[in-house]
Amino acid sequence: MKHLNLFAALAASILAVSACIYPFDPVIESMDGRMVVEGDIHIGSISTFTFSRVYPIYADDSAITTPIVEGYIEGEDGTRVQSTSKPYDGYGSSPEYGSFSLSFDTRDLTADQKYRLCFKDQESGAVYESDWIEVCPPPVIDDLSYILDKDRGELNVALSMHCNGRSHFRWHFDEVWEYRADAKAICYYVPSTNMIQDFPENQNIFYCWRYNSSPSIKIFSTKDQVDDRFVDLEFHRIQRTDKRLQVLYQIKVYLEALNEDAYAYWQNIRENSQNQGTIFSPIPSQMSGNIHCISDPSVLVIGFINAAEQTEAEMYYDNSVEQFYKGDSNFEFFEVRPDEFALYYSQDYIPYDHYLDLDSGEVYLWGARRCLDCTSVGGTKDKPSYWPNDHI
Repeated sequence: MKHLNLFAALAASILAVSACIYPFDPVIESMDGRMVVEGDIHIGSISTFTFSRVYPIYADDSAITTPIVEGYIEGEDGTRVQSTSKPYDGYGSSPEYGSFSLSFDTRDLTADQKYRLCFKDQESGAVYESDWIEVCPPPVIDDLSYILDKDRGELNVALSMHCNGRSHFRWHFDEVWEYRADAKAICYYVPSTNMIQDFPENQNIFYCWRYNSSPSIKIFSTKDQVDDRFVDLEFHRIQRTDKRLQVLYQIKVYLEALNEDAYAYWQNIRENSQNQGTIFSPIPSQMSGNIHCISDPSVLVIGFINAAEQTEAEMYYDNSVEQFYKGDSNFEFFEVRPDEFALYYSQDYIPYDHYLDLDSGEVYLWGARRCLDCTSVGGTKDKPSYWPNDHI
């Protein structure tokens, strides 16, 4: 089984500068278990950090351990925010195998001082600190909208923003979408009794929701532009055949400024990913971040922490208004006798409908599960509490 730790995922980020994309796949041959730290100090919101270790891609499960970490975020005035472990809540991307997350309630911290992250590896006893970091002011998002490109058959999410004292930026996004099965099953099969039951009025497998977080972090800069702004920067594309556009789609963008050192760190990764660095250019596992092991200065740490006030914006696409979605439906139903229920159920078919025929008696119609059960393609019935549609 092929494993990549969180740094591998982070370093493989799509680094977008002036609309260019730079993938990067690090080669880490050492198996020294050095710490990998991913996360930022977000003033005014919750700060989350993920910790893992360096392993080669050929490492198997038995070689991978999960670091257990505790720590705090400290301000120059002595303020401390203690960490709490952050269990996976089922939303967004699931955590990587071998990773551990901490969250910090930094909503009440102010931006008028520097901060640092301090943490301890419970297994080794090693103590780590980041440098003191100045808080970057929040950029301004002027608009988050979508552009329907009918020629290419895709929806493009576009960001308009301007600067607020900084020139370097990073963003990521979360997305939620409601979709539905190809047809609405009014009944379900009970294997233990070989019976067909009707769904209660408030239950169905027709509407579902899915959650996703951007698989990569993108950076860009306005430093070389005449105006410190972007207008309709298209950064996310969805094909019109994608079920994300079938009913209702929401995207939430998180934008933050980067200080010069953080941007230089990611620029270094970009140069390596383009294969344009010299033979003396550092590979990502060697690049100096701003996190240090103070109990043993010889221990290397991978990662760079930024501190910023994050700006958020959200956007909805409603297909009942735009009618842009063009997905195909291949649903077909057929009649199944009661003595065939178990056989077809074992082959991933489920009941769709049933009715009484005066001549032949009860008729049972079945179809493929993938066409009738929205949860069978990765969805959930857990609708967000804020969702504007009243579907269940």
